[in-house]
Amino acid sequence: MLTVMTVMSPLAAAATAHSQPPTSTVYLMRHCSRSTYLPALYGGQEPAYLANYSDGGDLPDWGVAPTLCTARGRRIVQGEGRALRSEVLSRLGSHSSLNVVYDAGSTRDNTTALDLLTGLGVPSNKRDGDGEIFTPTWAGCPMLTPKAKESAVAGQLVNVPRPASYEVRLAALQQLLGRGVANLTTMPDVIAGGPVGLIGGLFVASTWIETMLLQFGAGLPMAYGRVEPPLLYELLDLHVYYRALADKPFIIEQRGTSNLLAHMLRDLRTADAGVSLYVGHDTNLDGLAVMLSLAWPHAPPYPANTTVPGSMIRLTTRGEGAAATVDAAFLYPSSFANDEGAMAEVEAIFPNGQATIALEELLKLAGARIDTRCVNLTALVEE
Repeated sequence: MLTVMTVMSPLAAAATAHSQPPTSTVYLMRHCSRSTYLPALYGGQEPAYLANYSDGGDLPDWGVAPTLCTARGRRIVQGEGRALRSEVLSRLGSHSSLNVVYDAGSTRDNTTALDLLTGLGVPSNKRDGDGEIFTPTWAGCPMLTPKAKESAVAGQLVNVPRPASYEVRLAALQQLLGRGVANLTTMPDVIAGGPVGLIGGLFVASTWIETMLLQFGAGLPMAYGRVEPPLLYELLDLHVYYRALADKPFIIEQRGTSNLLAHMLRDLRTADAGVSLYVGHDTNLDGLAVMLSLAWPHAPPYPANTTVPGSMIRLTTRGEGAAATVDAAFLYPSSFANDEGAMAEVEAIFPNGQATIALEELLKLAGARIDTRCVNLTALVEE
């Protein structure tokens, strides 16, 4: 029987026991375990196929077209819905349904929203597909220049500490993969201003590790059967590190997350708003973490700040007026070893060092970071 791991400090547990009931709850979820892109590497990386960095041959077939939810990935999301059913029902309050918004630019996000609703057994009051919330495209929200991106990634390379035994782990990964036509340990990391902020050996390693995680979620052998879950959890540190360098510079996340965060805060500030669900990507979870300085130092068996498929950040408003507070938590599938979708929950920590912050303080923090040029709160068209 699978044991769901929950990490909660005694102080937080005591505070929760005496807290007021939630008035509004917002979930931001990463989509299902999906298939990879073809080619799996992009942004100018050469060679552009993962199999070129291994002697294992072609990757096993996912059973679905590129970027779509795998069959087992869908079952896991449905299991997550069943696991969260009682929680969501308790947070709906007087509402009989929840509001759902997904990234319309991604089929897998729509599939994930539908599968989670199936597992929840709770109707959606309004289910909207809106790509602009997740990635603004209007001219008034200025695109970052390649030079600005390069400068931001260069700053991260200086300021983000490398994981322990960095070179050893890269070498161990290449040894597991076997000798291919290219070697990730001998490829220099190159800062780029295009869609991929950093290409080279670390990018290849990160993509391979993410692919292993997706294979795990799909029920496929990881790295041709050469990697078992404990080793994957250890290697994921490299993937988290890469994302911190290439995807989490503030100016990148500010542009991509300002509109999403504004929508989520609107829901949190609305009295008796019930439950809202936003379904996007790991980039959106990372963006929210950057904009609100959120972190989850413990998410066993995964390393800190991992954003695995099906994981989500939950924000909950309690109380009213000046006494209103917001709780933060990170929820995630506790295992991909089966398709049950059992969920674990850990605290997400604000800059004050706690999992709870005054709503007024949170709004002040977000207000100083949101780029209002990239915000559009116009009512969505109901599907």
